[in-house]
This record gives sequence, structure tokens and C-alpha cells, in this order.
Amino acid sequence: MMMSWEPQVVAALKAGGIEMVAYVPDEMTGGVLRLLEADPAFTMVPVTREEEGVAVLAGGYLGGRRGVLILQGSGLGNSINVLASLVVASQIPMLLLISERGRLGEFNPVQVPLGRATPRILEALGIQSFALEDQDDIERTLGGALGLAFGTSMPVAILLTTTLTGGKKPR
Repeated sequence: MMMSWEPQVVAALKAGGIEMVAYVPDEMTGGVLRLLEADPAFTMVPVTREEEGVAVLAGGYLGGRRGVLILQGSGLGNSINVLASLVVASQIPMLLLISERGRLGEFNPVQVPLGRATPRILEALGIQSFALEDQDDIERTLGGALGLAFGTSMPVAILLTTTLTGGKKPR
């Protein structure tokens, strides 16, 4: 039996030197967030809007700490300005872990437009993104993304696909 994907994500973040985790609570990443909260190696910073998380992590980086923002794909729209005008323009590295909405298996039509546009939005911002579809690729993909982000001083996004997470289920 294959291990759940969530502990592998936490292990990869720890191995990559991540210390700060800013997040907006989300059902699809709830397992990862619970594991991160239980680990004293991580400073957890819950935020009410995604752009707050970007700013918190930018400040953390200037203070010498590596960070990840965990957000739902629909929240990317809230953070476009601060990503473009602060993080990309100032070459501040961080990892964005984005849970997909509006893609395979989506039940909520309002999630589809931004879900479909997410890769193109990231590309327009100059943020490289990589889809994570299989838990066998977690260590390699997250390790590579962290190396790219902190080696080049640029943000990098990982799209946590519904194939990996199982997606959000209607209630």
C-alpha cells in the first residue's frame, strides 16, 4: 500500500530548508497543514488573504528564512499584484503550493475560469510552475522547485493537481 502524499510533502519541505509556512486554510491541503502544525521545525502563519501570505514570506526571506505559501488556486487571483510588484520585481524567492480548483472533477462552476487560467497567469508573471500529479514525484519535484527558487532568487509554483490530492468533494 502506498503512503499518503501529505507526509512526503512535509518531508520535502523540511529537507529543502523551509521554515515559514503562510497559508489560507483549505480542505485539499488540510492534511499537509495539520502535519506542518504538529512539527516544531515550521513557523505557521495563518492569513486571511493570499497576498498577506506573500508579504509575510517576503519579510521572512529578508530576515533570513525560507518560506512556502499554501493556497487554493482560486486565491492566486488575490495575490497577483504583490507577486508581480514585490516578489518578482525584487527577486524574492518562495515556493507557492497551489491546490487546483476548476480542473478535473470540479463541481463548482465559479472555480473553472481561474482554474483554467492559473498556469497562464503564473507564466505571465514570470513564475515557473510545475504540475505535481503523482506522489512518486514529490521529492524530486519539490526538491527541484526549492533549488530553483532559492538558487535563482525567484518564486516557483507547484500545482497540486486533483490527480494527486483527490480534489474537493461536494458536500
